[in-house]
Amino acid sequence: MAAKMGPGHTFRRSETTAQLQYEQEIYDKQHSEPSTTNTNSTDDLNPESEKMGVSSRDGGSSSGTGGDDHVDGKKQHHGFRDKIKNMVKDAFPEAITDVKIMGGMAALETRVKREIHDPKLFPEIEHVAHVRRGLELCPEEASFLERRKLRARDNFARYIGLRPEEVDPRDVPTVAFGGSGGGFRAMIGCLGYCRQMQHAGLWDCLTYVSGVSGSCWSLAAYYTFGHASFDRVIDHCKKRFSPYHPLSGEAIRTILSSPGGARITLGPLIQKSKSGLQTVAMDLYAVFTTGWIFFQDDPATHPGRHIHGDAAGYQRSWYRYSSAREYTDSGAEPLPIMTAIRHERPWKDWKDKEHPFDEVDHSEGDHKEADEAWFQWYEMTPYEIGCDEVEAWVPTWGFGRPFHEGKSTMQLPEQSLALLLGLCTSAPAGPLTSYISTVSRNLPTGFLGNSIHALANRISKFWGKQGTEEFQEHHPLHACNEHNFMYHYTHIEPGQGRPPGLENSPRIHLIDSGMDNNCPTYVLLHPSREADVIINMDASSDVQKDTFQERVDQIGSRRGLKFKKRQDVKAGEDPKDPNRFNGLYAQIYDGIPCERPESVLDSYGRKVANPPAPVHTRECTMIYMPLLPNSKAVPDFDPSTAKFSGSYNLVWTAEQIETLVKVCVQNFEDGQDVVKEAMHEAWVRKRAERMRGENNGNVGPANGAIHGAAPTAAPTAAQGTAPGVAHSLASTATPSMVPTAAHGPAPTVASGTLPSAAHGTINGGAVGV
Repeated sequence: MAAKMGPGHTFRRSETTAQLQYEQEIYDKQHSEPSTTNTNSTDDLNPESEKMGVSSRDGGSSSGTGGDDHVDGKKQHHGFRDKIKNMVKDAFPEAITDVKIMGGMAALETRVKREIHDPKLFPEIEHVAHVRRGLELCPEEASFLERRKLRARDNFARYIGLRPEEVDPRDVPTVAFGGSGGGFRAMIGCLGYCRQMQHAGLWDCLTYVSGVSGSCWSLAAYYTFGHASFDRVIDHCKKRFSPYHPLSGEAIRTILSSPGGARITLGPLIQKSKSGLQTVAMDLYAVFTTGWIFFQDDPATHPGRHIHGDAAGYQRSWYRYSSAREYTDSGAEPLPIMTAIRHERPWKDWKDKEHPFDEVDHSEGDHKEADEAWFQWYEMTPYEIGCDEVEAWVPTWGFGRPFHEGKSTMQLPEQSLALLLGLCTSAPAGPLTSYISTVSRNLPTGFLGNSIHALANRISKFWGKQGTEEFQEHHPLHACNEHNFMYHYTHIEPGQGRPPGLENSPRIHLIDSGMDNNCPTYVLLHPSREADVIINMDASSDVQKDTFQERVDQIGSRRGLKFKKRQDVKAGEDPKDPNRFNGLYAQIYDGIPCERPESVLDSYGRKVANPPAPVHTRECTMIYMPLLPNSKAVPDFDPSTAKFSGSYNLVWTAEQIETLVKVCVQNFEDGQDVVKEAMHEAWVRKRAERMRGENNGNVGPANGAIHGAAPTAAPTAAQGTAPGVAHSLASTATPSMVPTAAHGPAPTVASGTLPSAAHGTINGGAVGV
């Protein structure tokens, strides 16, 4: 059984012996079969360069801007390509049976380093990214809301059975959907529910969609290669998720052998290395896992959208999250929000001025023992990435750059979506006390299987002394390194001291938000979003253990809301009863604003001071939709315990995917009446609120965002932080004390908005190398 670590979730380890055995059989089978990939094309003229999307004219020399790897004609062996070549050859021996695949690494590195300075490929590099401060929504999100609300009125009326003329646009509730974590089970589950929402008309009523861990893969796929069709994404998964594991030799070799595949996969790591960041094993996990999930059957059209006749002039590219603006700027689709978390503590307890903790493994040492530590939620939209607790945001196209005093100092292209997804789905980097054995089961032999410590030593040898200490003394996998956009944010005069805390950390470490709470409730309760209804689809392994009350209380307590389950319905005791889960497929929790409690249970099951968070001042209805068995769809199938649906099984056949999708579809249909009831109630509530305001002489919209105006922050201390709660950026107090200082000066450029070209339609919506 999984070890329960906190009130709302279990760290997502497979819970049954059957699931563990099934996963082991999958990996044993894959690693015992000889390679069958057709690699005859590697015998073509200069194939290693052509397959990576680089030409022979790039040769092995470096450009002046690319970090020269040749000195006086002698090759140095500490460049990026040597690290990758040695790592991949050591880590994936079965994947590199044809060493010609790696032969073009020099040309690849040279070309990537040159092209990331080309504004024709990357318009965003001509713009400095600025940190935006405050709790209000960015102008782009406010504009999205205006357009989305105009579309939502008719869709909302149609969905709940009203005539459009009966609904004042100001009364349309803000409805959000959240998908949980849980590996491919969560990804497929999120796709199944969303597919049926799209078919039923509910999807067109949503304003926001968010995910934790596996559900982030679902949303990212929908807004990229899915082209806003869940049916298309599900069909793709049926073809892609078997027979190979994403980190198997066959999958890796397929990616690296495809036209442009190595460039798309390894190019982001080259850029990250050039920015001064240390690449770790989790970065490899990110690019290869997402690379396989998103890999298209026709490489000639992936990831662009057109078949280019002139192959020599075609620039390959990696996926960029900001390209989702194609669907959001017009309000045609809900705004997606991916999530990750950062572990924080009062600065007085920091290990040193740059590091809040001594341990890398979040389950050990001062991570585990720090009574006043908490997790900060970082959110990622196609517009911005940031944290409402810190009240700081940067344009999505600028995340991944070094920053100083609120401005980017190295104007690099937008970080790849694969690396962002690595942060959001990085369960291996989270606080898992027994994760080494799980990694051994789930990653290919020769990568991190039985030789996990040997590989850790090899990686640390390639990437520096700091890596050696982290790998050998702590945890073999840890969070990725990212530039801290709040680094040295406050301008100081000579002789002045810099504010302590986050501003002194050149790096931040973000991990899978399922390590704190397995539903994305926190970001959907951002006070300026004014959510009226939140639908949470939960594919956690513990959905039959009635743990959601604890899970929602953990976040509700931070946001100043008390959620109460409306009806206490229990599942039938007879496992053979086909109706035993009736009434549980959609459960209503009524959220009422309340005083923030002084203490809460944290992710480690301890009673601690309530962490800081801006409060949500409106009533909010939560609709909980757990991924339960449904005999009407598939008899004798339990999504939580079926042997192939463990959280760490990344090989699913088309039949298994279809089985889970059928259950999700029926579950949604069985709960849809409850959804409509809650949405109707929210409409009545908002209409009454507006009418009371009009009667009192306050004529205006019920929701500040309905006509496009950026909603104002709730009138609380420290720009929205609840009174009595310390701010985490530069506080000299513990979380139970009142903050003593404001944030410091705001930058003159409020948003860092990038002209539309940078969000781009170059090469079919994605620019890059």
